Amino acid sequence: MTSISSPFPLFRLPHVVLSEVFNSTTPDEIIRISLCSKKATRVIKYTSSKWKKRKDLELILQGTQPSVVQYEEISLLSVSHISEVEDQRQLVNWKIGESIVPVDTSNMVTYWADKLKGVRSVMEYVMDIFNSEIEDFYITENATSSEIHYIFQWMAKIKTVFSVCFLKCNNVTTDDLNFFLRNIQFNKIVCLEGRLPKTYRYQRNSFWTFPRGLVNLDNGLWMRMSHLLTMNCRMITVSYVSFTNKEINFFLKKWQAGEACPLLNYLHFGFTKLLNLEEVVEGLDGVKVPDDIIREYKIFPDKNISLPGGYDIKRNDGTMASVCTETPPELSITRLKIAVWPELVY
Repeated sequence: MTSISSPFPLFRLPHVVLSEVFNSTTPDEIIRISLCSKKATRVIKYTSSKWKKRKDLELILQGTQPSVVQYEEISLLSVSHISEVEDQRQLVNWKIGESIVPVDTSNMVTYWADKLKGVRSVMEYVMDIFNSEIEDFYITENATSSEIHYIFQWMAKIKTVFSVCFLKCNNVTTDDLNFFLRNIQFNKIVCLEGRLPKTYRYQRNSFWTFPRGLVNLDNGLWMRMSHLLTMNCRMITVSYVSFTNKEINFFLKKWQAGEACPLLNYLHFGFTKLLNLEEVVEGLDGVKVPDDIIREYKIFPDKNISLPGGYDIKRNDGTMASVCTETPPELSITRLKIAVWPELVY
């Protein structure tokens, strides 16, 4: 005789026990449970767990592919246009925010008539469940200009300091880029990849002065010395800069006097021309390092870079920096490296 098991009354468990149950689940399972009913949403929202109030939520904004809200690298909910539905049999109607939308339960893709509304609704739903902000944004090369405009406007309205932004600039407009630089701040990493709009002209703002860990720019042709002098971050990597030997020398003198980039640990510039290192360090009382001496410098826990020869200079407080150049034979660029000692401690 077969027995039929009765449903387990999960939400009748004491709060402390329920909290431990949620601690043993994964973030994507938390989302699936929350979508089962209004009661499930309410109970999860007001039950403490180790997943809440942590800075681990991310948005990957994509145009031709579903946009994804993640918890670290765990996909929670994706957003696609309703026209992208392939298999109706997998769809279940669930309420997300104020909308009831079809969801593919095999991969947790939600389908919306208005994809931008879907992105906003999913972000706000996930933030509400985990009681945490989305702080990391990855805006891919196929995100449309309208999607980029929308997400910039949403971020500005949140009025918070975010953590990370990787922005592919292929489809960003000049107006939206300037809006981004005027109204949105990040305290860890900012990477602007790809060519900026041809019409782009830098407008004065405080974006670069905000303390952060890393600024990475694919194309720095627009960059002027006034921007570099106000950058307040630990690592700066910029390709295709147009600074002259004398301009880099001026920057180093400002750094040496304690008047520029006080947080700097490592700077890497890519030039399309040869640099004269002697002219770069002129008047800095640099100590020549033999060309055959190659030192290792740790920029990430799992990554070292080499510093061939060059010069060592000292700031007015005794802090030492190594300045060197590299010209790889396979590339038509010269790399300028400035590494401040001691190395970063992770």
